[in-house]
Amino acid sequence: MSASDQLKTYILLFSSLTAIVLTAPLEDLVTSLPGLNFNPSFKHYSGYLDATTVNSLHYWFVESERNPATDPVLLWLNGGPDCSSLFGLFAENGPFQVVDEGNSLNPNIYSWNKFANVIYLEAPAGVGFSYAKDNSLNRTDDQTADDNYAALVVWMNKKFPEYKKNDFYVTGESYASVYIPTLAVRLINDTANFPNFKGIAIGNGRMHVIYNDNSLIPFLFNHGLIRQGLWDKVSQTCCNGNPYNCDYHSLFHNLGSQQCNDWVSTEHVSFNGLDPYNMYGHCYLPSGNGYMATILAHRLKEMGANVKDSPATTYPPLCDQDLEQTSANYLNQPAVRTQLHIPASLPPWTTCTDALHYVGNHFDLTDLINQIADAGVRVLLYSGDADTICNTVHTSIFTSKLGRQVLDADPDSTHTWLYNGEDPNIAGFITRYSGGVDFLTVRGSGHMVPKDKPREAQQLIYNFINNRNYSTPIDQTSTSTVEMLFRSLMPLNEAFTGN
Repeated sequence: MSASDQLKTYILLFSSLTAIVLTAPLEDLVTSLPGLNFNPSFKHYSGYLDATTVNSLHYWFVESERNPATDPVLLWLNGGPDCSSLFGLFAENGPFQVVDEGNSLNPNIYSWNKFANVIYLEAPAGVGFSYAKDNSLNRTDDQTADDNYAALVVWMNKKFPEYKKNDFYVTGESYASVYIPTLAVRLINDTANFPNFKGIAIGNGRMHVIYNDNSLIPFLFNHGLIRQGLWDKVSQTCCNGNPYNCDYHSLFHNLGSQQCNDWVSTEHVSFNGLDPYNMYGHCYLPSGNGYMATILAHRLKEMGANVKDSPATTYPPLCDQDLEQTSANYLNQPAVRTQLHIPASLPPWTTCTDALHYVGNHFDLTDLINQIADAGVRVLLYSGDADTICNTVHTSIFTSKLGRQVLDADPDSTHTWLYNGEDPNIAGFITRYSGGVDFLTVRGSGHMVPKDKPREAQQLIYNFINNRNYSTPIDQTSTSTVEMLFRSLMPLNEAFTGN
């Protein structure tokens, strides 16, 4: 290559890099964060996306540590409904971990931005730092999907158009199992704005209300949480002697006798005092009764049931209350809100809100999941097997009834997937279906897999977006654990050395 050609190449390369730098919204760039105990190797942005003339959704975008220009873009959504995705950022798969009662941030070595660009979107309007300019409180599944779609169009075209060429995935957990597929069908129909939409990943989703209701009682009994006598009474009196094929959903919703309804309601709260998000977790709360008194209403609300005279409309706190409180302590510091470009007029941030009037209308996601898979978009449903909110059995039933062929050579055998990092172990079980649908369990995890099993969660999502065997060890091409620990000690080192 001649010197002239080399110069032209350098000019083109410089122009391309300059265009990328200038495209990102500098007004949203987060230049510093109070209490940060390490020097991030990535850029991150916080700002607003106008979904409508009224609804403005807050996003926090963290670039990949590896190669942001080519790494895929992941959208992360928490569920609830009406819970903030910033909880996912701080407590699950984001690059920051809140410590010191909400005064400091440490690095998360299992962050998903080790290998992907991740958008944390707070939705619907009224959740977290997102807001409605008219202060409206009514929300529905389809309105939320429309707003999320419109916000992403703004993100992809006005904020970060340089990422339109990257592979794009939508991920999340819990009631995001509704947010994600309703959004996905909109993305599939808009190839102009989302030409590289590749897949969705849902953790412990509420995939089917009736399957979830009908599988929960046997799930609890098989874990030793329902007494044999009560189980036998319900079986003989309410289930025609077949408790494993019983319409608990109808009984629970007052469609049977009052006696059966009372018994089934008792079975639902038989694990009083345990963490419903992870039955094997520790639950240290000032009043276990106060917490468990609201869990029944929460489960109904999450499953979309319409229940009159519900005992509570607020969300039960996580047993890991520190995660909620420390996140709120940090995000409500005036200096933090300033750095995140949050309007001073907005109320304090909370993990979830009970102010919205949310009406769900998607109770069976079978058709949506099949529609997505039939469009060539890959689907991963993963499930922590210690969750009672959206139990693993119901997701297994759901995937088995999608009408897809099991791809294993021996479809009746159990197949494991392995965690292959430090302390290798059986991470869970896997069933792969035709059309790119995978169902994975995560052994010993509760409702929030990235929180309970961060190493396994990081490996499974890395292998999903790279279309690899789930047991494949993660490529350690991004920042190593040692480097991250070194960075976390840099402020202390500088204090001693004076550098």
